[in-house]
Amino acid sequence: MKTRSLFLWVVSLFLGVTNLLAQDVQEKIPSTLNGVWQMCFYRSSSPNVVGELKTGNSLKILSDDGRFVNLVMMQTGAIIIGYGTYKQESENSYTEYVEKNLHLPQLNGEKNVMQFELEENGNLMLVKYYLKTDRNGNKIDSWCHEIWKRVEMPSAYPENIIR
Repeated sequence: MKTRSLFLWVVSLFLGVTNLLAQDVQEKIPSTLNGVWQMCFYRSSSPNVVGELKTGNSLKILSDDGRFVNLVMMQTGAIIIGYGTYKQESENSYTEYVEKNLHLPQLNGEKNVMQFELEENGNLMLVKYYLKTDRNGNKIDSWCHEIWKRVEMPSAYPENIIR
């Protein structure tokens, strides 16, 4: 009888410890980056004030099939300035495998590791990436920072939309 009680006690202890440890080792599920993102910048009337976050004319589309496209809206129409594939490597980085980039041609055929932080419930992405050289091959060894805001569908059709 003592052996049976001791066995049940050891099994219960083992199951309890296993359950406790399993709760501590939770894998973080990466946030989805899929969607349309609009580049933003801060605009201020004073050099001493950070300013207000404004949207720009550049869009980044991260599709669910692993493709990305960067495009810019211009007066004459939209143009694609870069494209390729991407893969999220961790909770806070993804890699763009650049097939073609007009703005940063030094990235053509290269992989570009993008470190990011998501803010505002995953709707604002602060990105930084490292560039070794400029478009002419000159060494710059510089970090580039970008701010992207997720484009969302409003609940109703806007009355002031210009099409």
